Amino acid sequence: MKKLFIAVCLLSYSWGHAQEITGKVDNHKKSEMDITIMAFGMDNPIIVGKVDKNASFSVNLDIAQVSETQASEENMMPLYFSFYFKCMDSDKFGSHKETAAKREDYLRLVVKNQWAGTVFLVSDPALTPWLQDNGYNNAVVGSFYEVLYLSEDLTLDFTCESQIYVDENTTTDVNYIFDIALKKGFNWIQYDIEEVYETNPDIRASFPSKVTIRNMQDPAKMKWIGTYY
Repeated sequence: MKKLFIAVCLLSYSWGHAQEITGKVDNHKKSEMDITIMAFGMDNPIIVGKVDKNASFSVNLDIAQVSETQASEENMMPLYFSFYFKCMDSDKFGSHKETAAKREDYLRLVVKNQWAGTVFLVSDPALTPWLQDNGYNNAVVGSFYEVLYLSEDLTLDFTCESQIYVDENTTTDVNYIFDIALKKGFNWIQYDIEEVYETNPDIRASFPSKVTIRNMQDPAKMKWIGTYY
C-alpha cells in the first residue's frame, strides 16, 4: 500500500509539472499553425508548439525563450494580481505578494505572423462561452487552464475570500483555494470550479463561488477548443 501511495504521488507530481503536451485541437481548420504565447505583447510572440493540418498538436513550455527585456519589471505584474480569480486580501500571498509574474489567459494560433485563432483549454466545452463572456454566459462545474510565467520558484497554500455582486445591492462571499507549486518560468495552471452560484439570469450570469487553483493534474482531461478569425 505504501508503494502504491508513493507511485500515485510521483505520477501526480509528473502531471503537475509536465511541460510537454500532445493531442488534438477540436474544430481545427486544415492549416498548420504555430501555438503561441503573447503574454508579453503581440510584438513579442513566443512559439511553444504547433498544430498540423490534421489538428494534432504538440506544446512544450520548456522551449519558450523569454528575454530580459520581455521579463523586465515594467512588463510584469505582481503575483497577487496574476491569476484569473483575485483575492480580496492580497496579503494572503505573504512574502510572495509582489513576486513578478505574467499571466497568459489563452493560447493563440498564428499563421505567417498573423493571429488566426485562439485555443481555450477546458475540461468541458460548456465552459468556453463563459470564458469568452462571463457577464452573459453561465459558469459550470469543471476545470479550465492557463499559463503563468514566474520569476522564481514558490509554493502557495492558503484559502482567500472575495465578494461578487449578485445584483446592484447584494454581494456574496466566494472562496478561492490555492494549492500549487510554481517554478521559475512558464507553468500550467488548473482552475477547478467546484461550486457555482446560481443567479437570476435577468440580472447577471451564474459565477464560480468555490474554486481550487492548482498544478495541472491530468493533461488527458484537457480539451483544446479552437476558435478562428
